[in-house]
Amino acid sequence: MSSGGPSATVGRVLRIAGGVYHVDDSRTVVRASLRGRLKRTDSRIVSVGDLVEMERVGDEMRIVRLRARSGALSRHGVSKRREQVIVANVDQVAVVVSVTAPDPDFLMVDRLLALAALSGIDAFLVVNKTDLAEPVPNAASSGAAAGKPAPGDGLEQYAALGVETLRTSVESRAGLGALSERLAGRITVLSGQSGVGKSSLLNAIVPELDLRVGEISERRGRGRHTTVASALYRYPGGGYVADTPGLQYLALWELDPAELSGGFVEIAAMSDACRFADCRHRVEPDCAVRAAVEDGRIGRRRLESYLRLLDEAEKGR
Repeated sequence: MSSGGPSATVGRVLRIAGGVYHVDDSRTVVRASLRGRLKRTDSRIVSVGDLVEMERVGDEMRIVRLRARSGALSRHGVSKRREQVIVANVDQVAVVVSVTAPDPDFLMVDRLLALAALSGIDAFLVVNKTDLAEPVPNAASSGAAAGKPAPGDGLEQYAALGVETLRTSVESRAGLGALSERLAGRITVLSGQSGVGKSSLLNAIVPELDLRVGEISERRGRGRHTTVASALYRYPGGGYVADTPGLQYLALWELDPAELSGGFVEIAAMSDACRFADCRHRVEPDCAVRAAVEDGRIGRRRLESYLRLLDEAEKGR
């Protein structure tokens, strides 16, 4: 695609390695470097998923301009001094969690769902490794199906909140067709803690990717990092999928404490009934959110996730 100049082309950054930018220009994947002025400004200004303009200089393609982003999945860098863009121009986030091995990290799920909501990005939940779920006791008499996550495992709360939930298994191939349809034609980030099977799911749906897959650490019960950097891959049904490193650390970037409840739909809905318009749902009198937690309308764990993020947001300002 032309960007105005006769020699300029537009492409999407698929991955970055060793200062080399691998860019899809809709015909092929080219290797490019940053123009000196951009590089001096900040070599991390261009991220995976970005649309960039390139020009040929001799035998080399150089990125000369970064186009505006329509959305980005971002977090604080580990130093908390700058934004770290995980993937730019994202359409949707698939929050992947496993029923076991490793056990669900509910705080991580809540953070990712809140991050997507506050960034204006669609999100859905992928509950993976359903073949490892314990059979439900007395399944025949209770009407529950053996091999399904038992009610009360904590994951059913998200469907109750309106979060689209897909249940998948690479071993049995359950749910892979539905997931494949959900990915087609969009730019999707698969994100979640290490070891939940993000790369395995992509390998099962798009075998030619042949992504590296790790095993669970027996000592810690956590997944080992096999994806070391975010990368985009063309999806056969159109669009792209992003495999991201397993997230052990996720601090939301430039989070306004007053807007945080927007990432928790049930808390936002109940906040209007609080006595104070600026209620933070800690110890304020006549807090409708805390009252809803006490009578079971809001999950206690969800409020705890909200309050932890609120503490971080207030300390970061």
